[in-house]
Formats: sequence, C-alpha cells, structure tokens
Amino acid sequence: MNADELLLTAVRKCRRVDLYADPRPLTPEEQQTCDAMRARYQNGEPLQYVLGECDFLGNTLAVDPSVMIPRTETEILVDTIVQKLRANKLSKPCRILDLGTGSGNIAIALAKAIEGCLVTALDISEDAIAVAKRNAEVNGVAQRIEFLREDMRASLVANRAWIKNFDCIVSNPPYIKTSALAHLPADVRQEPRLALDGGSDGLRFYEAIIRRACQYLKPEGYLFFEIGDDQAAAVKAFLTQNPFYRNVCFYPDHTQTDRVVCAQTAKVVCSQTTRVVCEQKDEHTWKS
Repeated sequence: MNADELLLTAVRKCRRVDLYADPRPLTPEEQQTCDAMRARYQNGEPLQYVLGECDFLGNTLAVDPSVMIPRTETEILVDTIVQKLRANKLSKPCRILDLGTGSGNIAIALAKAIEGCLVTALDISEDAIAVAKRNAEVNGVAQRIEFLREDMRASLVANRAWIKNFDCIVSNPPYIKTSALAHLPADVRQEPRLALDGGSDGLRFYEAIIRRACQYLKPEGYLFFEIGDDQAAAVKAFLTQNPFYRNVCFYPDHTQTDRVVCAQTAKVVCSQTTRVVCEQKDEHTWKS
C-alpha cells in the first residue's frame, strides 16, 4: 500500500480493498484525524510513527520514537536464523539471546516461528522494553520471551550465570558511524540515536559481542548479526581471528549486499585465559 492508502485504512480501520469496495467520504472526525496524520508525515515524521505500528514478517508491531523501525533487511536475518536452526534440529527448548531488542521484532518473530524456543531479549532503553513487552503480548508469545532492561555491554562483561548456554545469539546492533548520523535522511534521524550510533567506525558492538559471545553459547552454537553496508570484511576479520568461531557465512539482501552474517562456535568452550584477555580489551572497545 502507498502512504495515502495506509493513512486511510488506519483512519477508517478497514482493509485496503474496502477503500475501493466502499469508497465513502470520510466523516468530519475521520477527515480531521487523517489531515493531522498526513501533516505529520509531510513534515518528515516516519510514516510508521504516524500510524503507530508497522508490519514485520506478518506480525503487527507497535512502534514509537523510543524504538527503531524494523526494516525488511532484518526480515532476512530472522528468516536465515529460522532456516539454520530448523535444519540443525536443535534440542528443545532452543534458547535464544537477542541483544538490543528494540520493538521486540526479532524476538517475537523467532518465538512464533520456532516451536518451543525460549528467548531472552535485552535493551538498554526502559521505553523500548515497554514497547517490546506490549508487542509480545499482542502477538501471543509473552510467555516465551523474557525482556530485561540491560546494557548489553555490562551484561556481556559481567559473565552472569543466567546468560549461559544459549543455542543462538542474535543482534542487529547500532552500526552507523557517529560521524554519519548527521547526514542520515531526516526521517531516520528521528529514530533513537542509541539504536543507530555504532561508534567512530560503526563496528564497536560487533567487535565486543564477538569477543564475548563464545562464553555464552553452547558448543556449536550460532551467532547471527545484521551488518551495515561495507562492513562484511571487518566483521569477518573479527570472527576469523577468534579461534572459537568457524563456519562463517554471509547472506545478501535484495540488492545483493552482504547483510547477514552467521558463525558457529567450536566444540570447546572459552577458557579462563580467554576470559582474562576479553576483560583486558573490553574497556577500550566500548569507549571507541
């Protein structure tokens, strides 16, 4: 649907086909609401924020300025995870950790697609966690997702017991260079900076998550990321330089740009020596 159709179906609370099967004029109240929404959109507010919701893999999700708007590229990430986990027939319940959950789109889609999976979803934003919880309830998977307000950086470094033995860790982390934020389209700049800013090189979350994730995954567990344009080589280097990862694969988006990366942990877990090395490097990584 185009923007006008989306606005009209939202105001009339109807389907697209109803706009043409029953092309009645709007009531004065509906017209006033439609005009206000259209003005917000024309002034540069993202259409999804104006509507208050978006679609992600057939799931209706509430969105507001506290969360990033889910993209179609992230649907490729979820589809890749589902195919990989189903193909490997992991034991139930499959445990998944979602770092930086935002609206909860990834966690909810995985909980609905993978029978019996249990998801732990972290986000630093209290407002984002509130949105994600509502979305999980509306989509009927609240009982299988634990949402926690946590800074993923602190959680990974803290080596907490609850964060152990996941079959899969997934993250669509902030990956825009700080210097590029001011040059993003006007509507994108209205999305939360916390969900966009990936540091000076756009890579700080990848480097630190890759270093730490092997401690929290089961042997032969999976790590998945969505990555930005031209970041494949750097992320591949982080993974291949770490002896605990193997089977690094990239998957393209609809423009044939590498958009999703998957790696598998080795059959052995991280040693205490590796944890010490991690701790020595973490502070520098998160500050960069």
